[in-house]
Amino acid sequence: MSDQEDPMRTTVKPVHQWTTTDGKSARKSNIEECLFWAMFLWPVVLMVSVDIANAIHSEFANYLTYTGSTIFTAILAVIALCNYPASRRFLKWLAAIILLITLYLGVMAYGDSLYHGFWWVESVTGSPVFWLYVVLVILSAIYLIVPQRTWGWIRDRAKLLWKRIGHHQEGTHNGK
Repeated sequence: MSDQEDPMRTTVKPVHQWTTTDGKSARKSNIEECLFWAMFLWPVVLMVSVDIANAIHSEFANYLTYTGSTIFTAILAVIALCNYPASRRFLKWLAAIILLITLYLGVMAYGDSLYHGFWWVESVTGSPVFWLYVVLVILSAIYLIVPQRTWGWIRDRAKLLWKRIGHHQEGTHNGK
């Protein structure tokens, strides 16, 4: 009797240090969990910093809120992209939250500008942090709009182009 015909045969599933017994990646759940915790704890950090800054009459909370939030979001996005297969769900949430906050801030800024004027636009657009935020918003919108299979196609084409550029440069260096 072969193993395929034996009804008493049990299947043994190999378990590695990077997988759990249910087959899910321990690294995936860990990195996603850490990223979600960091994203949802950031507002708590901001609230505490506002209280501390008000107590000592400092503008630190404003800098942390406007500059630090954008930089922190970019850092989270880079970490998530470096661990992409494990952080796909986090990136979708992050992109959606970025767009919702942008919509909210855009409506508030537009309303304030109608009342006070648009004098602040020139000072804001001169900041690299503003342009970093614009890039985050554009990439978030693209990430949510473009289907996942298209991203795979783009990744494959980018790798192919990178290899061609790399081999082309090697050939030019060897020929000299």
